[in-house]
Amino acid sequence: MRAIILAGGEGTRLRPLTTSLPKQLVPVLNRPFIEYQLRYLLRHDVTEVTLALTRNAHSERLRAALGDRAHGIDIRYAYEEQPLGSGGAIAGAAAGWTEPFLVCNGDIVTDVDMSALIEAHRAARAELTLFLQPVENPSAYGVVALNDSSEVTRFVEKPAPGTEPSNLVNAGIWLFEAHLLQEMTATRANQVEKELFPTLASSGRRVLGYQAPTPAYWRDIGTPRTYLEANIDALLGRVSGLETTGSRDGHMLPSDIEVHTTATVRHAVVGARSVLEAGVHVESSVLWERVRVGEGAIVRDSVLASDVVISPGAVVEGQTLGEGERV
Repeated sequence: MRAIILAGGEGTRLRPLTTSLPKQLVPVLNRPFIEYQLRYLLRHDVTEVTLALTRNAHSERLRAALGDRAHGIDIRYAYEEQPLGSGGAIAGAAAGWTEPFLVCNGDIVTDVDMSALIEAHRAARAELTLFLQPVENPSAYGVVALNDSSEVTRFVEKPAPGTEPSNLVNAGIWLFEAHLLQEMTATRANQVEKELFPTLASSGRRVLGYQAPTPAYWRDIGTPRTYLEANIDALLGRVSGLETTGSRDGHMLPSDIEVHTTATVRHAVVGARSVLEAGVHVESSVLWERVRVGEGAIVRDSVLASDVVISPGAVVEGQTLGEGERV
């Protein structure tokens, strides 16, 4: 099966981490996030992925990092000169396709059984299947109503708080039958969440809402806070199938870093060639490569991008620092 990863956004919600780095190359457990996505898709028999991109410096850096094949998957690239929304991106990337295909948002961490979703789609003879996830505050997402056959009867994008038809939200993984491409366009800006999905649901078309039979891990890592939470969750083994090689005792410390014997690290990911000096305490944080934390400094609930320097005795708590910043 083929898949599209929607990766055209500039990662504005994740700044300053994405100021100089594409969102797909931001590290999760010291590996580029796109590597996790590709390995996840490969486990579910996806053999070709098309990255839907807006042409800019970030997209070229991503292509240089991946090439035409990575982690066992053939990689294709579909470019927009100007962002056309999810509908325009899908229509352009899948032009001419005649078989069912998957679409994944480019900032989703999940361990849902994609193979089970595909089988459910086939069994229901659905035109479209949406992976759904229950959340506490659904108004920030696309929210659905289902009938007794798990068919979507209503789709509302970001409804006003208190008006949501349920707590089940669009979780950013979709399976399309190819004929739906005829109902999208690559010639104008359009979003499937605002046009195609509501139209199909209200017209009584066969749109399946797939919920994992046992709770699946799911998180949108589009903000620094959710990015940090996903890293810590993965570090602690809460994300099935995500590679945690190199973690021990609730932290991940590569062999090429310097950690003073009096430094303490708890629930943290530390990148290559970083230095933690005497008396340092790092907790519930993600440090990228070549970070230096000075003597006696404290870093807690924070994300430090590459080449950040924390001065001796400084306290950094609940912060996100971009590449090369100094405190």
